[in-house]
Order: sequence, then C-alpha cells, then structure tokens
Amino acid sequence: MLVVDDLSIDAGRTRIVDHACFEIPDGRRLGLLGASGSGKSLIASALVGQLPPGVTCTGRILVDGHEVAGVPTPRRPRSARPAMVFQDSATALNPMVTVGRQLRTPDAPALLERVGLRDSARILASHPLELSGGQRQRVCIALALARESSLVIADEPTTALDVISQARVLDALREAASLLFITHDIAVAAHLCDHLLIIDSGRIIESGSTATVLDNPVADRTRRMVDAARAADPFRQVVMR
Repeated sequence: MLVVDDLSIDAGRTRIVDHACFEIPDGRRLGLLGASGSGKSLIASALVGQLPPGVTCTGRILVDGHEVAGVPTPRRPRSARPAMVFQDSATALNPMVTVGRQLRTPDAPALLERVGLRDSARILASHPLELSGGQRQRVCIALALARESSLVIADEPTTALDVISQARVLDALREAASLLFITHDIAVAAHLCDHLLIIDSGRIIESGSTATVLDNPVADRTRRMVDAARAADPFRQVVMR
C-alpha cells in the first residue's frame, strides 16, 4: 500500500528528515509521533506530493505500487494520491460554499453517517463556519473517504478539539482502509493505531506494534512520552493499559 524507503527531506542545505523508512500495508493504522519541528508534517507533505517551495526529497515513496517521490499531486496516477485530512478544518474547507456542494457525491448522506454526523440534511445545507470544530473535522474525513483512496493521511486532526469531539473524530478515522495518523499525543495515537513510529529531530528512533512500544519503550524520548501521558490523565492509563 505505502512503502517509504530512505526518505530524506531538505530545505536548502538543512536536512529536516533523515533516511526515514516505514511501510503501511492494507488495513494498518500507523501513528507517526513527534514534537513540533520533528519533520512529521513534512513527511505527510512528501507523501501527498505537496512539499513547500524550496523543499526537496530524495529516496523512494511507493503508493499503490507507483514511485512518486518528488512527483506533485497532479502528475500522479489517481491511485497514488493519498487522501489528506488537515489539522485546521476551518481553512481546509471553503467557507463560502455549503458542505453539500463540497461533498459532491450521491452517497453524501451515507458518508456523513459513516463519520457520525446523523443530521445529514442540515449538515449538507450548512456552510463550514456554521458547524462546530468537531463537525467540520468529520466533514473533512468524509471528503477524504469520498476520494476512495487506499490511504488516508491525517495531520494532527484532533489538536483543537474537546474530548468528546476528539473521540468522535477518532471513531470516524477508523473508517479509513489504511491510515497514517500524525500527532504529538501518544495517548490519542494509542487509542486509534495498531502500530507506532516515533520521530525525533528528523530521525525515526523507534517503531513497533502499539502494545510493544507502550509496554517496552526503547528510546528515552519514547519512555518520557509514555510516562508523561500516563501521569497527565488517570483515564488515559486505561486507554494505554
């Protein structure tokens, strides 16, 4: 489904991501975790073919069997274009156009139902800014699912949400066939993902099944992340075993 091999990302002479390797087979939900500036969002940009001007990548990116490293989105085969869910739903959606006009598909009500939005007639008739942040983010996930892509990439989609909205967004993301979930919150990733990948200063420092990483973290930074998450909220200790 997705194979990343020896991926490096540079901004001029500055290396931001250094020789990253990972894969997402069909059906896997992979959490990519790291602090701000660690390179995780630029990895997402490279995967979808939307690196900023002046930023380049080397290495291999295979999406659905197609080599797409450095290839912009419009030049890729349709099956090699992962669907993207951005962090800021307010800017990801056109505020001047109703949800129904943006989600132009005959099964729009069913898609909204899949992501937990049951008042589909009202949602489709609404403009994005008439919805809550959690509702907008689930609309973004419905748009990604409408693409029928084999892979959905979600970049910090729960950061600005309250706990209830966050839980509903995570449930909606379970609808993706395969998922790369980017976050700084290991407890949220543990709730959703079956595998975790930890990046620090552009280098992958740990990877493995969620249970293995949580129960037996190898890297000091991973251990600190796990300990901090467990100490921050007693409820999350249940989620993280």
